[in-house]
Amino acid sequence: MSKAVLLLNLGTPAEPSAKGLRDFYKYFFSDPYVFDMNPLGRWLLRNLIILPFRAPKTAKDYATIWMEKGSPLKVYADRLKASVQSAYEETGEDVLVLNGMAYSEPFIAKAMEQLESQGRDEILVLPLFPQYSTATTASVFHAVEQAAGKWKTRPRLKFINDLYSELAFIRAWTSLISQHIDFDKVEHVVFSYHGLPESNIKKADSAGVCNFGDCCAEINVNNRLCYRAQCIATTKKIVKALDWQDDRYSIAFQSRFGRQAWIQPYLDEHLNALLETGVKRIAVVTPSFVSDCLETIHEIGIEYKEQFMQGGGEVFKLVPNLNDDPSWFSSVFEISERHWS
Repeated sequence: MSKAVLLLNLGTPAEPSAKGLRDFYKYFFSDPYVFDMNPLGRWLLRNLIILPFRAPKTAKDYATIWMEKGSPLKVYADRLKASVQSAYEETGEDVLVLNGMAYSEPFIAKAMEQLESQGRDEILVLPLFPQYSTATTASVFHAVEQAAGKWKTRPRLKFINDLYSELAFIRAWTSLISQHIDFDKVEHVVFSYHGLPESNIKKADSAGVCNFGDCCAEINVNNRLCYRAQCIATTKKIVKALDWQDDRYSIAFQSRFGRQAWIQPYLDEHLNALLETGVKRIAVVTPSFVSDCLETIHEIGIEYKEQFMQGGGEVFKLVPNLNDDPSWFSSVFEISERHWS
C-alpha cells in the first residue's frame, strides 16, 4: 500500500474582501454539522444576514491580520505541510503529505482526488483541531468519507480524533508558553478556547452524562469525545507539564454569537470577573487553535484586550499560537509517525 497524510482544517477566505468572505461563508454557513438547524433557517441566515451584512464587516477585520503571502491559517498550513513532507523524505519513507480544507482551497474532495490519482491508498487523516467536536472533526471526517466513497477502490482510512492527549502536542505548547510568559510581568494566565453551543456538545453525549459542570473534570469512557472536557484536559496537561499551581490559571470560552446557550464561562464575563478580584496583569493562551487567525489576533488581541484594559487592566499579553514554531512542526511529524504503527 502507498501512504499519505492528509492534514485537515476548516479553511480561510482567499482574500480579505467582501467577495472573499462571501465565497468562504457560502460553504461555511451551509454545513449542517456547524449549523444544526432547519435547512430553510440555515438558508435564510446565510443569504439574508451573513452574506450581505457580516461578510463586508468581517472582511475589514481580516485585512488587519493578513500576511504578505495570505491568510495566517493558509500560510502556516502550507509551511506545516512542507515541513512534515520534508521530515518524511529525510527518513526515506515514501509518504505524501497534503492539506485539505473544508470551506476553501485546497478542498478536501480535491485533495482526495489527487491522492487517488497518485495511487495513495492508505491515508492517515489528521485534523488540525486539538479537541474533538462534531462541528469540526466530525464534519471533515464526513467530507473525507464522502470523497473516499467515490474511489474505484476504497482507500484504507485511519482517523485521528484529537491531539489534546498527544505528548508531542503538549510538549509543543509548553515549550511555546515557556518562551512567552514571565510571571514577573503577568500574574494570571487565561486559557481561552473557541466556544460551542451547548446543543453541539449534547450531540456528542451518547452516554447522556453531560451537565456542563463536574462531568468535564476528568476524561472517561462516557465523555471521551466531549469538546468541553477535552479543553479542560488540555489545560490540565499543559499546566502539569509547566508545574503551575491552580491559582495561576483559569479557563474560558470565546466567540459566541446568537441567542442560544454556549459553553461557559464566557471569556468577556470571565475577564470582568478577574478584574473584580484585582487581577490586572494577564496573559491569554489559545490551545484550541494551532495557528493564529481572526479569532486569536483580532478577537482576543484587539477586542478583548480593549475590554480588559478599559476595565482597569494593566497588562494583556496574547501568547502567539503554535504557527510555524519548529517544536509544533516536529510534533505533527511525530504524531503522524506514531499513528502508522
